[in-house]
Amino acid sequence: MSCARSHRSASLLFLPALLCITIVSCRTASETTSSEPTKNDTVVSTTPPFQTKEPERYSATRTITTSGPSGEKYVFSTLIGRDGVTRRDESASEQTRVVYLDAPEGRLILWPERKVYAVLSGYYGDPPPPPDSQENSPDSLLHTDPMATTFQRLGVETIAGRSADKFRVVVNSPVREYVKPSETLIWIDSELKMPIRSEMRSPDGVVIVTELSDITLQPDEHLFQIPAEYEKIDFAALQKQLKARGLNP
Repeated sequence: MSCARSHRSASLLFLPALLCITIVSCRTASETTSSEPTKNDTVVSTTPPFQTKEPERYSATRTITTSGPSGEKYVFSTLIGRDGVTRRDESASEQTRVVYLDAPEGRLILWPERKVYAVLSGYYGDPPPPPDSQENSPDSLLHTDPMATTFQRLGVETIAGRSADKFRVVVNSPVREYVKPSETLIWIDSELKMPIRSEMRSPDGVVIVTELSDITLQPDEHLFQIPAEYEKIDFAALQKQLKARGLNP
């Protein structure tokens, strides 16, 4: 799996809005302090042995860092958030970025660079999950292959000043010799019950670190609105322009 392809997969993990996560004004979460684990419980299960939720209102900076086995590295930072039933997400290439607003009436795609936006009558690609679905960002970080998954609690750590429960998740635990496992470390905010950091390691050496920073439960309402100066254009025209800039909305 290539580094660029892994970055695209990681972006999809956060795409409709939850769990978490997913940035570049953030402090690196590598500056963490850990406390001694009270206990390490290993449970083999097809579902996480913990509950998560997405705040009804919040905004955060999501940073995705993808490192390849040959030393290549890609870092993308975007702003995500939720205001009730409306969610904000962003997609970025090395050249430009776009903003997605998912609302009950459909999906809006905003291009800040050109100050234009387009409206989709339906949803481009797969429709977003219901607001309370476990597939929502940041909870989608916890998506695992139901074939065989091992969860292990590793204690409590402080991530960028926030207390978080740390879990180790091994997906596709080898029930047969030729099945290679992939490992994910997840930190769940002890107060918000939302994943704020994850580290995914694939068998081919690709490492994807996704983290949330600058989390606030009182987001600016303008993050979920179309700026008055933006011009509405046809989606097909917007898509053509964005493809030329390295994005395929």
